Amino acid sequence: MDEVNPVHEADWQVHPGARARPRVKARHLAFIRQHAVGGIIGALGGIAFVAFTGQTDLFALGAFALLAATGLPALWLRVTGHLTSAYSLSSFFLAFLVTWLCAWTGGVDSPAIFWLALVPLEAALSASRRSAVIAASYAAIAFALLIWMSLASALPPAHLPGLDPFLVRMVAILSAIIYACALALRTQEAYQRAEDAADAEEARYRMVADNASDLITRHSIDGTVLFATPASRRLLGVAAHKLIGMRVTELLGSDTQEARDLSEAFAVALRKGGEHSAEFSLPAHDGSTRHLEMRIRAVGDARDVSLVAVTRDITERQAAQEVLADARDMAESASRTKSAFLRSMSHELRTPLNSIIGFSQVIRDQSFGPIGNGRYSDYADMIGESGKSLLRIVTDVLRMSEIEAGNVEMEIEETRLHPVAALAIRTLEPQARHARVLVENHVAEDLPMMMADARGVDQAMQCILANAIQHSQPGDAVQVSGGANDISAWIEISDQGPGIPEHEISRLMRPFERTGGSLEGRPSGAGVGLAIAKALTELQRGGFTIHSREGEGTTVRLTYPRAQMSGRRTA
Repeated sequence: MDEVNPVHEADWQVHPGARARPRVKARHLAFIRQHAVGGIIGALGGIAFVAFTGQTDLFALGAFALLAATGLPALWLRVTGHLTSAYSLSSFFLAFLVTWLCAWTGGVDSPAIFWLALVPLEAALSASRRSAVIAASYAAIAFALLIWMSLASALPPAHLPGLDPFLVRMVAILSAIIYACALALRTQEAYQRAEDAADAEEARYRMVADNASDLITRHSIDGTVLFATPASRRLLGVAAHKLIGMRVTELLGSDTQEARDLSEAFAVALRKGGEHSAEFSLPAHDGSTRHLEMRIRAVGDARDVSLVAVTRDITERQAAQEVLADARDMAESASRTKSAFLRSMSHELRTPLNSIIGFSQVIRDQSFGPIGNGRYSDYADMIGESGKSLLRIVTDVLRMSEIEAGNVEMEIEETRLHPVAALAIRTLEPQARHARVLVENHVAEDLPMMMADARGVDQAMQCILANAIQHSQPGDAVQVSGGANDISAWIEISDQGPGIPEHEISRLMRPFERTGGSLEGRPSGAGVGLAIAKALTELQRGGFTIHSREGEGTTVRLTYPRAQMSGRRTA
């Protein structure tokens, strides 16, 4: 058969709020059991008195009723969990009971008068000054009431018939002494429990402090170490008992910057409160350098203030930060190298490409006389178109690398939409004519001016127009329109192409991403047109949006601030 756990067995006797705290539960149990026993004795005593004597004496019944009422504080504590108020309620019933006994046995001359001294004594077990003061007030009021009743001759008839007054007095005093001894034992038991709990708590804290990898120190206001955990030997190279009486700055040297920073952290923590930290380095036993961080906080009040510091080894963290910084520098260097390579190679490729295009133009135009075979002209056209296509790709890659390297400067000024749109359309007219796509300019000439870089807007429009023409079918039309409101002006480019799936739009905004599932099915180009247009627009504090639906075409809007709503600036 399983053994019953006594701790859990007693849980039902106390308030749920005290069950999870062993010391509090023990105090609640002691109070409840003592007062419950007193209440049961009073109730059974009253019943037995009536049963055996057959009398309904008011004095006796009142005494038994008040003794039974001493069980009510136990019920109150069980229901509310308020030990302080339970002791106050118990003091009230005890003072009432003693007053009742004294009133029927001689007033202030009653042998039971000594029990009034036990009222505040019992309340002292609550460890609450408020409860003790309330209990003392009850006893004082009861004593004053008995004096008044004696002087006013308002006492009821005495109930000590036939008993030796000396014997009654001795019994009352002896019972009071016995009860006082019981209270003293309970006080000693409570004190011992508190000491044991404090010792156990101190042992737990010391175990944590002694085994913590961080060093915990307590300092006086001038930085002198008052307490240190054993981790001082591992972190500072000094035993804990030798560190007491020293200052940590003495290990660093008084003239070092780290010592001055540490002293400043102590001063700031003491002056401003809160937590302040400082970092310093010390040589380790193996000859390496150990990096440490000390976090300092002021504790206590104005009368007794001290400083508590937690020192942690941050050598690995410092090393990790250095590795991360090196990796970041390498990545930035690689990015700069990549951009420099692209710029260099792009310029190197542009020269022969221009030559290819120029020579093909000479052959196609038969500048030095007729060519024997007409197919040479066709080949010259193919050479020229291929060279132009390759040149566009190289130009786009170069432009993207310049944007990523942050080498693009924008001259923001008042700019009209119509001339910029017309220039971009004229530039792309040969490509549109070759693809048999009509580009229509619907940008009104009287639209408000915008704050933008004309060259940047032109480049962004060329990227969008080139994409629109490339994805249009022969006979389709590309619409270029503009508009404005109170705060912005915009240009829209719409095509009748296959459109872009919604989930693909964010991907296509990244450089070198293109539509099409295979290399053969993809259109020509480097896949940087949308990324360049977006970057150039955002560099001018503009907005870039795409609306597209599969099978219905795509509309791209470039939005810029209106001139009258913005000051002149250069980005």
